[in-house]
Amino acid sequence: MRAALRDWLLTSLPQPKLREARSMEEALRFAEQAIPDFALINLELPGLNGIEAARELRKRHRDLPLVVMSIHDSEALRLAALEAGADAFVCKRELTMSLLPIVQRLMQKN
Repeated sequence: MRAALRDWLLTSLPQPKLREARSMEEALRFAEQAIPDFALINLELPGLNGIEAARELRKRHRDLPLVVMSIHDSEALRLAALEAGADAFVCKRELTMSLLPIVQRLMQKN
């Protein structure tokens, strides 16, 4: 899924700078090396979950647009992601319809 999502974003966004991380620790290292245009965080990460990842990224990079995604969709998860500092929450079933407009809006804002 990660490869398909990467390919889709590369063809859908103007010159995105994309890096893929397999864990939160790797994502934090990448973000320190070069701050990305946005972060798309899977809630179901190995190690730290996506909520903790969003919280840590927000703490380190206050203006970084953060989107949390999950296969699970509930008000509780959406609220937890937003309280952790995410700018948006997207259910994976809605990715193809919702993600691109959200990312474009967040990137324009910054």
